[in-house]
Amino acid sequence: MGKHKKEREADEARQQYVRRSSCILLVVVALLAGAFLGNALTMIYVEQRGGRQAIMSGAPGPAASQTESHAADPATLARLEADTAADPTNADAWVALGNYCFDHDLPAKAAAAYERAVELAPMRPGVWSDLGVMYRRMEQFDKAIDAFSHAASLDTAHVTARFNMGVVYLHDLGDRENALKAWRQVLAIDPSATTPTGRPVASLVSELEK
Repeated sequence: MGKHKKEREADEARQQYVRRSSCILLVVVALLAGAFLGNALTMIYVEQRGGRQAIMSGAPGPAASQTESHAADPATLARLEADTAADPTNADAWVALGNYCFDHDLPAKAAAAYERAVELAPMRPGVWSDLGVMYRRMEQFDKAIDAFSHAASLDTAHVTARFNMGVVYLHDLGDRENALKAWRQVLAIDPSATTPTGRPVASLVSELEK
């Protein structure tokens, strides 16, 4: 009986080891899958201005750009602020200030400038989209969604805003269904749409649907 008991205990120990190993493997696979999807969504289009393309990362925080980031030049910033002070009803001056602050990692200043710009000229979807990026960079996610939605409502073919909404919904608000909805809208506009890394948006949607 003692021998059989030891054999049973040894068998149970082996089974427990297999179960633990299987659980660990499943966790590792899940983490790798999550990392793959996260990396796939790291770079999403934001807006194009004057041939320059900005990108927004999957995680909250400063957006990356295709050009090397550098500190704002105080003289340039002062000149742009002086332009808005000299003509405070000039929407273009506010947009120029917002764009400069956007490009030089001054999100609060950029958002304030864009807010004034859309008060003066509310029918500019690109400005609304950039405003959403700044809200997101400041982790004001609901306001970011509102800004992107506004851009999309002004331009039914505005792919950029819909990309942005998907990023915020998925990464910041944990809302997979609305992220899918946003990216499906992108595909309805452009079935061959890709991320800046060249990955088809259709494959991102397929990954989320699994």
